[in-house]
Amino acid sequence: MSIAWQVAGLAVLGFLWPVRAQEEARTQIEPRAEKELRAACDYLAQAPFFLVKAELWRERVTDSGEKLQFTRILELHVRRPDCLHADMRGTVSHREFWYDGKAFTVLDQKRNLYSTVDLPGSLDSALDAAQKDYGIDLPLFDLIVSNPYASATAKVEKGRYLGIVPVLGVDCHHLAFTQENLDWQFWIVDGPQPFIRKIVLTHKLERGEPQFTALLTHWDFNSRIADSDFTFEAPSGAAQIPMQKPSEQGSESAKVEKTNKP
Repeated sequence: MSIAWQVAGLAVLGFLWPVRAQEEARTQIEPRAEKELRAACDYLAQAPFFLVKAELWRERVTDSGEKLQFTRILELHVRRPDCLHADMRGTVSHREFWYDGKAFTVLDQKRNLYSTVDLPGSLDSALDAAQKDYGIDLPLFDLIVSNPYASATAKVEKGRYLGIVPVLGVDCHHLAFTQENLDWQFWIVDGPQPFIRKIVLTHKLERGEPQFTALLTHWDFNSRIADSDFTFEAPSGAAQIPMQKPSEQGSESAKVEKTNKP
């Protein structure tokens, strides 16, 4: 699974294995867990556009073993197949991301710096290139791609259905999945609109096994999103810097594209 904080995060869940490996892994997913997860993912995949607001909580483990939680607020606008706008605010950072089918832009609101790179194609190809070439992991990556189910389950070893529990006052199906480096859980609203309401990732191979939690507080599949929302316009006085690859990032100003700080 590759939901990324980075979105660290919300790297996260989406590197695909060969088809045979996927098929073998899926035999370990309980039928009810597969049914509920597929329903939620298909609902997302079939939506031509959507808006979601979320609270993102990420744990950091100190040298002494103390766990600290840092919060960010995310608002994500998606129009398939090739438009995205994400606004992510934290205690010390505020970054926005745009993709219009041609160019991918990152804006650091705090420092009024932005970077743009040409990435023509689809959301899938642009997000993949942004991650692989520039180290940009958007939160909730697996919800944005064209096939959320394949992305989320690519490395799954087993999945379980744990019943119905309340989340934010709404009854949800609780699902739990395991893969080599990550345990992850979804809570999916019970009903005709199977929204994903909560996500928890446990990074098993990291010291202290820190968790990433997303509370998806608001979904909107009805309000149309204006074209202008996906068009970047540089703020007054903003300075443009090159979109640099991880191996090239050295100066403070070159880190505008990094998204894994609280």
